[in-house]
Amino acid sequence: MKPKTSHSRRALYRKRGEKAGLPPGSLVYLGDRADAAVRMTLMAYHEGGLTERSVTAPAQCAPFREATSITWINVDGLSNPPVLDELGRVMGFHSLVLEDILNTDQRPKFEDYGEYIFVVAKMLELDSASGQVRPEHLCLILGSNYVVSLQEVPGDPFEPVRARIRSGAGRIRRSGADYLLYALLDMTVDQYFTALDRLGDRIEQLDQLILTTESPRIMGEMHDLKREVMFLRKNVLPLREVVSGLRHCESSLIGESVAPFLRDLHDHAVQVVDRIETYRDLLSGMQDLYLSSVSIRTNTVMKIIAVFSSVFLPLTFITGLFGMNFDFMPLLHSRSGFSIALISMVLVVVSMLALFRWRRLI
Repeated sequence: MKPKTSHSRRALYRKRGEKAGLPPGSLVYLGDRADAAVRMTLMAYHEGGLTERSVTAPAQCAPFREATSITWINVDGLSNPPVLDELGRVMGFHSLVLEDILNTDQRPKFEDYGEYIFVVAKMLELDSASGQVRPEHLCLILGSNYVVSLQEVPGDPFEPVRARIRSGAGRIRRSGADYLLYALLDMTVDQYFTALDRLGDRIEQLDQLILTTESPRIMGEMHDLKREVMFLRKNVLPLREVVSGLRHCESSLIGESVAPFLRDLHDHAVQVVDRIETYRDLLSGMQDLYLSSVSIRTNTVMKIIAVFSSVFLPLTFITGLFGMNFDFMPLLHSRSGFSIALISMVLVVVSMLALFRWRRLI
């Protein structure tokens, strides 16, 4: 999918304008996926078993809030505020948390509400056809025995996590909800690397065209890539602070056993940010290089034109001089006049070309 266009951004600003003046905690969906239906799934597991089912009403999640098993509630679609409001009442979420969930332009952040931890992050959707990357709003809520994940549209990179839960592979079934939160964030960051690899391929292809092709299309594509990198930077850069906040959080919801994994996740987040910064600097350098190459080509053409003009200027003088309409001129009525003028022009051309060659102008 393409990045947000100026039209979708205008629609977002218009919705934010409609929300102006409402009291804090007012639930208004600010995204551009109003047609996406809300779908909820639930996975409750422990080391010895697993329960997985669809949820048709938020009230069905209430028994799992205090269960001994670890519960993962996944919500696809944010376009129905009443459903999310009911889920918030069932799970005991603050109205400001629900407001941030519905605000799809919310920057990544981390907040500790005591009984639960609220995390906002961005997933990266990659369009295989165009190769363009688009951030998608993702919210995670960690409780003592549950994790609630909420995303704007169906489809996510979390299927390997579900497969590990179903098969019991690894340590996820033996760990708590804090490890599940880490696993979901780790898959999100891993998806960043895949998206950035594709973006890097596009930048490399453009880099190869800069010195071999001169086309206005290159400058336009370079501008689009630079704008896309800046948009990704805005949405991904705060994740480094989010993971750092989780690492240093003193909440009892995050155990010491998860600390090494969060350190590793923080390293990955730093690598993602470094790659984005590298791409931004690379595109700026490519833009300067392209403008320099265009200037060099222009100067080369102008030099060739100047050489031709310099060569033909004395020839124009000679032909203009002998073309004057006077009766008494040297060589005007001579039989060898034309030959002398032609030989003179040839000698002038050869002399000037030799001079330009000696001065390394050609």
